[in-house]
Amino acid sequence: MAIIQCDIRRGRSDDQKRKLAAGLTAAVSEVTGEPVEAMFLVIREMPGFNFVDAGEHVAEYVAGPDGSDVAGSAQLRARGVL
Repeated sequence: MAIIQCDIRRGRSDDQKRKLAAGLTAAVSEVTGEPVEAMFLVIREMPGFNFVDAGEHVAEYVAGPDGSDVAGSAQLRARGVL
């Protein structure tokens, strides 16, 4: 049985988390050949402050109109990553 663990910043909708779970299990199934029915997935949600990227605390998740991460993208642009 595959056990998949996913840590994300809180703030995503239930629909986004359903799509994330479906995409992750499908990808693991494709690579390993294990059926999705034999997988267990855990999504843990935490505040952005609990994540540190390149020495900087990550911004809280702020959903854009298309569900994209507005705050995270702005933080990456400010660092010149995007």
